[in-house]
Amino acid sequence: MRTVKIVATVLTLTAATMPSPLSGAVSESAVTLSLSVGDSPARSVLLRCDRDDSRPSFATACGMLGRFGGDLTRMTYDIDMICDEERVPHTVSASGTWEGRAVRFEHTYDNRCELTALTGPVFSF
Repeated sequence: MRTVKIVATVLTLTAATMPSPLSGAVSESAVTLSLSVGDSPARSVLLRCDRDDSRPSFATACGMLGRFGGDLTRMTYDIDMICDEERVPHTVSASGTWEGRAVRFEHTYDNRCELTALTGPVFSF
């Protein structure tokens, strides 16, 4: 058993401020999220946080992203969660825009527990 600590994880994010194509336009947030477990093919979903979505998991994911301003490198959910040493790689990625800024993120976590501890509901689809 081990406690997941934020400092043990290195994440990659590229975010650049992009001007809105229309001055004064509402910035959209649309992010494609992908998850692959082990050698399995990736599953992907499009998360549109600027639109109403009846799926509770999407609303929760949007709330989590909003809490960190779309910066996936700052996400922490339960850093004191105790995870076992099981090694089943979970690779996640996110690309799109968050409030008008480009977002690109990719990381491989050791297992589902570590993924959940650091990203909460964002990749729970």
